[in-house]
Amino acid sequence: MVDQVPFRSASTTDPVPFRPINAPDIRTFAIAQMAVAMAVDRADPERPLREIRVAVGSPKDGAFAPRLTLASDTPNVAEAVVGGDIDVGVFNPSAYLTMAYRGLGPYSQPLPLRAIGVMPSLDWQVFAVAERFGLPSIAAIKEQRAPLRISVRADPTNTTRFVVDQVLSAYGFSLADIEGWGGSLQLIDGPRDPRRIQGMRDGTVDAVFDEGISGWGHLALACGMRFLPLGEAGESRLKELGWRLIPIDRAEFPELTDDLTAVSFSGWPLFTRADLPDDLAYQLAKGLDGARPLVQWDSANPVELRDLCVSSDACPLDVPLHPGAVGYYQEQGAL
Repeated sequence: MVDQVPFRSASTTDPVPFRPINAPDIRTFAIAQMAVAMAVDRADPERPLREIRVAVGSPKDGAFAPRLTLASDTPNVAEAVVGGDIDVGVFNPSAYLTMAYRGLGPYSQPLPLRAIGVMPSLDWQVFAVAERFGLPSIAAIKEQRAPLRISVRADPTNTTRFVVDQVLSAYGFSLADIEGWGGSLQLIDGPRDPRRIQGMRDGTVDAVFDEGISGWGHLALACGMRFLPLGEAGESRLKELGWRLIPIDRAEFPELTDDLTAVSFSGWPLFTRADLPDDLAYQLAKGLDGARPLVQWDSANPVELRDLCVSSDACPLDVPLHPGAVGYYQEQGAL
């Protein structure tokens, strides 16, 4: 029988200082990891088990009494948190939490939300178009009625499609207009969809409007595409909606000959309701810190606690932290 063993992360041989694991903890961890393994399994393209909800609590009067419910990719996640269906949700990217908090974009009124932290993920969304069209700007797509064959996300409610719609509408046209003058849409599920990659290579895709450019941007540039500048109208529209605009890292994209400002698609914020009790928000921040050595972060560098609670290009934080979370971070010297 296992009584107590140190809990070790995959990246270090030192025991994680947050807490050791005894036999009940091992069982809990095993069940949680089983759920993760099923959720990330892509053997079935439909991914019928892709979302996780975790209820945390304790037995009371012979029944389990949940105190907190955390979820991964819940639809309408901001509304689910505000309505109490779940207590902690995640957005991709941080700008969507900003819109929900301020009542902008798809949110008709400000929602009472607070951040627990932001998972680092430095990313950009760009409008890549084949150079053979000679288009100097996004506005020129309409001016020249370019019949682009565009690779975009299939789900019209995807956050990338929101950005596409907003930027194009700032110049007075839409994806439907492009289709109307002879263009077409390649509808894909993710940035590195094999159909997109093949389309760029064989020339059957003329443009890509998407995020995740570390996975497809280098190939796009190698295949004769260029990243179009957002332009004044596009930048103004996104700024009005609370989206950050940041320069593309030239160290990551040395192929670029000029500096280029793009749409920030950075950060995966963890958030809760403003009225969540401080002690629970404190425990959430503490739990995030405890999980920190175990998570394979979307970062080339080790992630410190400060990286999860202080705003940066990789972790945009334009929504207040919950006071309970602030208390934990201050105790740890991260704020």
